[in-house]
Amino acid sequence: MASAVLVFAGKSVATPAISFFVNKAFSYLNKYHKSEGLGDMKKRLKMNIPKIQSVIDVVDPDYIKERSEDLDTWLWQLRDAVEKAEDAIDELEYYELKEKQKDLKVSHLGSSFAKMNHKFFQSVKHVKMLGKTSDSPLKRLKKAMEDLDEAAKGVENFLTVVDQITRPNLNNPQRHHSISSYRETGRMLTADRVFGRENEKERIVGWLTSTSSEENEVVMNNNPVPIMSIVGHGGIGKTTLAQLITKDNRIKEHFKTVIWVSVSTNFHAETLISKIIQSVTLSKPSFDTYDALQEHLARTLETIKYLLILDDVWEDKEISEWEKLFASLRTGVYGRKILLTTRFSISCNEMERLPLCGLEETENLELFNHHVFTYPDPQKFEELQEAGEKIAKKLRGCPLVTKVIAGHLREDMTVQFWNKFLDEQLGYFDGGMEDIMKVLKVSYYHLPPGLQMWIASGLISQTTGEAENARDVAEECLAQLTRKSFYNLKLRNFHFERNECHEYYVMHDLMHDLATWVSSGECARIFDANGSKKVKRTVRHLSVVGINSFPADIIKSFSRFKNLRTIVFEDCHDIQDNTVCSVEEVVETLKALRVVKAHLFSRCHFPGKFANLKHLRNVSVSFN
Repeated sequence: MASAVLVFAGKSVATPAISFFVNKAFSYLNKYHKSEGLGDMKKRLKMNIPKIQSVIDVVDPDYIKERSEDLDTWLWQLRDAVEKAEDAIDELEYYELKEKQKDLKVSHLGSSFAKMNHKFFQSVKHVKMLGKTSDSPLKRLKKAMEDLDEAAKGVENFLTVVDQITRPNLNNPQRHHSISSYRETGRMLTADRVFGRENEKERIVGWLTSTSSEENEVVMNNNPVPIMSIVGHGGIGKTTLAQLITKDNRIKEHFKTVIWVSVSTNFHAETLISKIIQSVTLSKPSFDTYDALQEHLARTLETIKYLLILDDVWEDKEISEWEKLFASLRTGVYGRKILLTTRFSISCNEMERLPLCGLEETENLELFNHHVFTYPDPQKFEELQEAGEKIAKKLRGCPLVTKVIAGHLREDMTVQFWNKFLDEQLGYFDGGMEDIMKVLKVSYYHLPPGLQMWIASGLISQTTGEAENARDVAEECLAQLTRKSFYNLKLRNFHFERNECHEYYVMHDLMHDLATWVSSGECARIFDANGSKKVKRTVRHLSVVGINSFPADIIKSFSRFKNLRTIVFEDCHDIQDNTVCSVEEVVETLKALRVVKAHLFSRCHFPGKFANLKHLRNVSVSFN
């Protein structure tokens, strides 16, 4: 179930957000739509908003996700009403701005008749926009306030049970959340400093650089490529170790090229083959049929001694997909090898395996001190040393959790806070995946409210002051999340021919799991027609991968997501005109859209379709 507690972007943000829109809504209603009952409605809302806040402050999001459907439904009703009010206000502001621009033009008109004529038509249009039509923004605003008033009354039903809601004990096992994850990784080392892993690194480098007497001969038979897998749970450092290996001079000297491909759960042979070709040639293949890609890959790699790194492999259930991939890799010179990282022990008798365990206690303490102490010398915080050592030991050598917890503790450098965290949050921590996710959730819930929200929701600027530039606020949020190890900042060469580098952020797969869990019901990413049927109607941000494979009726069904604010179409290869027409039709009906992004390999008429989407902030549409 999707929790709506977090849709207000942080507990203490709920009250200011609702109050902001309520005040703005009634200022418009009193100005243009005076009617009986508005004053009483506003008073009721003002009285109920603090009660709403008290429910949100007390309730644990886990409780809503897993045990209280009624409470979750009520919170979504609040969210819907607030957003409808926001949309109506946004539209009214749009019309006001439009009229002001027209007034400036009229001031330059010469004749009094022209001015009088403009004033007449302006008044007619003004009435149409502000309340005399069934779908006018002002009437929709009044209806949104009525819905919010009705939903707010429901808070009384939950105030009586709030005291009965307690946070689940950490020693009470809960279900493991199975989350479809996708994240992009690269060979560039993410960590600013790596602690430990020397023994594991030496073993892997030794295996990778071992040679035979047949080195450099071209083999024209089905010779399997030697494979080694680094196996360990999320956050243990598999990707970091693989990145560290690519930086070793012995690897650079032994292999002509190192190819890095992120796999994750979205495993398709065609996609991986295309990524491998792009990594070697630095250009994306211009064709995407499997036969053409397979032949191109074979020709590209047949004389190259390469190291192929497949990062974040989740499963080996799709045997046919693996066979399609390896069929293109069988022919080539001796010495080529494959290294993959995975959470699971993949079924392959000829594969070398390296189980990756946690860091040694001393190594993990070094990592903890590196991230928690501002000064190079931890002795400046002698009073925290004992508590810090206990915490680092309790984290069982998991690097990701250690970095995140260090960032969390850095916000309150007192012995009392550290000991309380040790007793309450790590009392039953045993290093398993379930406990790791619990600790990461604790760190998330303790983030400042502004860091838990989407800037696209329009709430950041209201809570930080209109004078601040929204972009600056967003960048500061990213900077804080990076310091707390929720993100990592990297550089990528986007334009190889111009040697241009850009900064971008990456998220660890466990953090991606956490983000997916937190935003369930609000954000969705679908890869096929069946996936679209599982998307909840509450979704606000939708990403569609490979729209070319979706039937027209499935595409048109996206129109049911009336509250959608973001839609992104990814990997639109070989798209047909009828598909483009369906996409255009859908976009035109989604009136609440703020962001549209698509790369379509076909001609379309998107610009004309955007004219009636008054809430759009960002449009990125490119064509072949």
